[in-house]
Amino acid sequence: MGDVERAAIAAAYRLAQPSVIRELLERLRAGTSELLEHGQALPRGLTDAVIASGDRGLQVALAKGYYGAPGMRAAHLGLARLGDPVVGQALYKARRWADSSPDIRAAVLAGADPADPGWRAPGGLVEQLLGPDGDNVLAPALRAPFPELVAHALQRHGELLPPAMVEVSCRAVLDHGGRAQLASLADLVEQWDELGHPGLAALLRRAAAAPEPAALLRGDLSATDELLFAVRHRSGRRPDLTVRPDWAQVWMEHRRRPLSADAIMTLNRFPDCPPDLAVEGFRSDPSGTLARGTGPLPLPVLLGTDLPADVALDLPAYRLHQALRAGIEAGWLPVEWMLREVRPAQLALESLPQAAVAGDATRAAVAGLLAPLGADPAAWISLYRLVGKFQGPAEELVAAARTAPGGAKARSWPRALDATFPSREPDGARWIFQLLFRYAEPDVQEALVPYLDARTIQQLLVFGPCPGRLRDRITAVHGRAAHLAQASHRALPAEALTQLLDLDDPEVNAKLYRYCTIDQEERVRILAGQGRRGGTVPVHPELLADLAAVKATHRRHWLTAGHFSGDPQVLRATLARCQLHTEAGRLRAVLRLWERHGPQEVEALLDETEFPGRVVERHPLAGGTSRTVRKALSAPDGLAVLRARLAAEEEPERLVALLRRKAVAAVADLVRYLAAEGTALPWPELTRAHQEEPLGAELLAGLAARPDCPRVLLLAALRTELTWPRSIGLTWLPAALDAGRLTTADVLREAYPAPAVLEYLAAADLGRHRQVTRWRPPVREATRLLDEHLGTDPEAFAVALQLLPDFTGSLPELLATTAAVVG
Repeated sequence: MGDVERAAIAAAYRLAQPSVIRELLERLRAGTSELLEHGQALPRGLTDAVIASGDRGLQVALAKGYYGAPGMRAAHLGLARLGDPVVGQALYKARRWADSSPDIRAAVLAGADPADPGWRAPGGLVEQLLGPDGDNVLAPALRAPFPELVAHALQRHGELLPPAMVEVSCRAVLDHGGRAQLASLADLVEQWDELGHPGLAALLRRAAAAPEPAALLRGDLSATDELLFAVRHRSGRRPDLTVRPDWAQVWMEHRRRPLSADAIMTLNRFPDCPPDLAVEGFRSDPSGTLARGTGPLPLPVLLGTDLPADVALDLPAYRLHQALRAGIEAGWLPVEWMLREVRPAQLALESLPQAAVAGDATRAAVAGLLAPLGADPAAWISLYRLVGKFQGPAEELVAAARTAPGGAKARSWPRALDATFPSREPDGARWIFQLLFRYAEPDVQEALVPYLDARTIQQLLVFGPCPGRLRDRITAVHGRAAHLAQASHRALPAEALTQLLDLDDPEVNAKLYRYCTIDQEERVRILAGQGRRGGTVPVHPELLADLAAVKATHRRHWLTAGHFSGDPQVLRATLARCQLHTEAGRLRAVLRLWERHGPQEVEALLDETEFPGRVVERHPLAGGTSRTVRKALSAPDGLAVLRARLAAEEEPERLVALLRRKAVAAVADLVRYLAAEGTALPWPELTRAHQEEPLGAELLAGLAARPDCPRVLLLAALRTELTWPRSIGLTWLPAALDAGRLTTADVLREAYPAPAVLEYLAAADLGRHRQVTRWRPPVREATRLLDEHLGTDPEAFAVALQLLPDFTGSLPELLATTAAVVG
């Protein structure tokens, strides 16, 4: 069964009345079985009906369904409670590798009736679990109603169980096997070395001989018992941190059989986990503990200074950084302690959060660390010199920097570097220096600005928040160089970008154009030589050189921004590498040049013979454009002639005719070129033309891709044949749905053929059509259509599904045809 048929059956079950669903289960049994086993999002009405149907085949198919699908967990729990041995075994197998499934497997066994021979039948679930392949899913069997299965589970896992869990399992043997089975279990436990629980065999014998055996065996588990069981068996669940464990019991269990590092790190998520227990896990697996741990660890242990001699702490620095940062963020690691004890200093300082996101305690600790440096540039620069090779803790580093020799040389930045374009984030000693600089008081920052090298100034401006007061100080000291250095990164904050654009500095504009992400409107303005506050701002030679070197395949928008700039040098550079596709666009480019620089520059452009970077030798304005412009140049009022010719080129009726006669394969591109090159599409005339004689499908698709396309033409485009996903189909449709210009109900009513429409809607509903970010299934419209045409007749549903695969009309037409056939 294909995707279309599967989607159709799923839609029928989603929209049909409950009485119809029950009938459809019988009429569409084969297709329903495949849908249940392979469907990604099953309707709740279908799963509920299958569970209640008593149809074992359909129930087994549902049990095999993908366990991660929405609603499948609830469906599988419902199946588990049925107590059917065949369905239960299918669930056990389907959920074999699902870490989230122990409760479903437990529900299967809890719902089992041991008197039903199907459970113990050859090849049945009990036999399967008693075999070697059952070991990894035996945990739920510890409370099963099958004594032999419980004994087997105890043999495999008893040593890892807390004592209470062992007694609960033995109680299950007693409840379902009686005294004799309990006595037999005692003999087995003795053979199995008491399963790591001394005295267990004797306890079981006493219970088997007691007047009330159950009184000697615990039947309930505490929250701590459940927690220990979960962490021992890696259930995949996070513990409930609101339920405080009994730590004395946890310690007792750890001493009986040591918990793994993974189990201890799970327990360490509790805020009151004893530090000594966390240390136990760290000592047994230091690297794994740092990778998985989320709770506190005593710093001496973390740094390896309090480990036994036979435990080596060979950890990569990033693991220690992770642990130190996690400790600071969680609040269990005192920053003062880290700055005083952690060595080398670089390790501690690199673990600090950025000042902008640091908590008050961290800010206070770092302020105390930096206080001895004051605003002394020599001390700060000495810290920069020392930090990469200093082996002591951060407090000793600051003391060493404070007592370093002074003088003019000490206040000079070592190995000063210029700003780099594009800017690069700091690393190593520079990163640490700038981290600490951002923690410093504003007065200290301002005092240090004159002594920083150009690279540091650039990185302070570009990476991380730069307060206005600091930015003003940097500008006052370093002047225009600071602006140029800042215009060097593609992700500048909006405020900084606006301030740089407001400068109307040609060289700053050039760097913003090349290195930063700016709006296309700003690119057009810069290449047109217009200031933000009016006036003229010349295009910098550096920007002209960039335009002459850029490839249209990489930065086409850089070039198209200059086509209508009216700047002769800009126009030569952009025409050389990016052609104008429409006559109106070419005339508009020449017109802007004439308006700004007169006919002499226009004539010079026509006479130009070299366009570096142009792939073809032909002049970019050759042919009809050149003849039209030269005729205007020879006229008394050439500018008026050129304007009149452009107006004629954009006359609405002419554009409609041009679009109608354009080759099918190229008409969508022509629509795009017209809009991109400044021609306003004549929507009223296009709408009227379509009403008189329908426009072609390719032209409608091109028009529908425009964000200002009228709804009437969008609906017309929607009525063209939908070929998704077998070809590009309606590539414009996701954007139209996302913008709300069309709805999925429109798709349901208007698009065809019905199989492709249904497949499209089903894919979007499942999230495979990711660009449809605001998808809303057209359930209301679909329900209305079904009620209108099919009602509650299951025969009508079955006929519609039979007709669907080869139906060429829309979905409403399919339903109307079905009603006529049945009717």
